[in-house]
Amino acid sequence: MKIQYCSDIHLEMNTNKAYLLQHPIDPVGEVLLLAGDITNAKYYDDPRPVEKQFFKTLSQQFERVFIIAGNHEFYRSWDISVLEKPLLKEIEKNVFLLNNQTIVYKEVAFFFTTLWSEINQLDEVYVKRSMPDFSLITHYRKSLLVKHYNELHKQALAFLDKSLSQTGNLKKMVVSHHLPSLQCVHADHVGSSLGSAFATDLDAFILQHQPDYWVYGHSHRNMPDIEIGKTKLVTNQLGYVPYQEHYSWESAKFFEL
Repeated sequence: MKIQYCSDIHLEMNTNKAYLLQHPIDPVGEVLLLAGDITNAKYYDDPRPVEKQFFKTLSQQFERVFIIAGNHEFYRSWDISVLEKPLLKEIEKNVFLLNNQTIVYKEVAFFFTTLWSEINQLDEVYVKRSMPDFSLITHYRKSLLVKHYNELHKQALAFLDKSLSQTGNLKKMVVSHHLPSLQCVHADHVGSSLGSAFATDLDAFILQHQPDYWVYGHSHRNMPDIEIGKTKLVTNQLGYVPYQEHYSWESAKFFEL
């Protein structure tokens, strides 16, 4: 099965929207994985013409399209408490938004989670002051706090730990927004005090469960494929077009499983 993947296309931004109209996703796979920061979550409920056409087109081009939310989905939008329960929302008949859900399709088990991260206590004040997540995302109608962020990460890990342990002999594929290994951190970001808001060291977890692939996004920096044991970590992020982050994005990136 050909599995196509990308993330961080940010349709909520006019420049990104215009770029994708000129350089759309080129369908070569049977399944498309969109690993977060696709558009603002309110447009999943009440899509503008751009989202309507985007999801309708993908529905026609792929057998299945699976989307997870990134952090930007929640900016001035859905209250993040919606993620405290598993999420499965049908966008089109074969296009789904998911969180902490497992889908088995063509003998491949897909595990979907935003993942979040474990913010380092030493960097907590700086991260809270610097990351828009803590001013633009609400938790039960109040500002998101670091403890809520870390709890979402714990819930995601608990979901993955349980689900990956129950899959048997199926091929296994994890899709997250946040980075599951410090090896995924681009040289531009190594040593940043914001690092723990992007990546968590899950190498031991990955070695324990050994999914075949792990797709991630969030950093707006594409990296070569990384192997941890038998697991291949892959990413294909568009990023912010005005900041020239899009040059390494591939409109038809895929692997076969």
